[in-house]
Amino acid sequence: MAGNPVLCTLRQVEKRYPGLTVPALGPLSLTLAQGEVLGIKGSNGAGKSTLLAILAGVLRPDAGQYVLAPQAVGKVAYVPQELSLYHTLTGLENLRFWGLACGLPPRAISTRSRWLLERLDLSEKGRQPVSSYSGGMRRRLHLATALMITPRVLLLDEPTVGADARSVELILSMVEHLRDMGCAIALISHQPGELERVCDRVLTLQAGRPIPEEGTPCPD
Repeated sequence: MAGNPVLCTLRQVEKRYPGLTVPALGPLSLTLAQGEVLGIKGSNGAGKSTLLAILAGVLRPDAGQYVLAPQAVGKVAYVPQELSLYHTLTGLENLRFWGLACGLPPRAISTRSRWLLERLDLSEKGRQPVSSYSGGMRRRLHLATALMITPRVLLLDEPTVGADARSVELILSMVEHLRDMGCAIALISHQPGELERVCDRVLTLQAGRPIPEEGTPCPD
């Protein structure tokens, strides 16, 4: 948002995959600022997930430059579309695992886990195995695992896909809360109304190229 510190910057970034004659993404330039939600949309194969993977550091661009602000280093949370949960473990055990993986101390893991379960209405399921969760509950827990680090940048790849209405509301409410707390967020969604509700602007990708380059404001 205007006046807020920029946390992520892409400058003429391109990503190519073997066998393709044109870039899967780019050239693309954009910024993502503190307290901003950037919506990303486009058809399948447009480059949306590739863009998030580059912002997350999972993929390296083949051209151009990606700059992450110092205050965001180590504070980027990435929620891919594929669930990263251990179904034989309980919800709490999943959160503890990811907390330990992030290097959090035990007391912080306990406090953060309890807050996330309460905020996402999973407290009553916290000690039950994930295999007993509904699809929407798993989506909520999947988001919670990424939020163990209290991110400065949050990258969401269709976080509500297949979720029930209650889960969608809880997930979007969490996005709004994090935005209000100053988190910079990029959100991919195909669900009607989601981007319009939470985003400050929307970037449309087509064949890896931005239309327009810096996105357009969401309608009021």
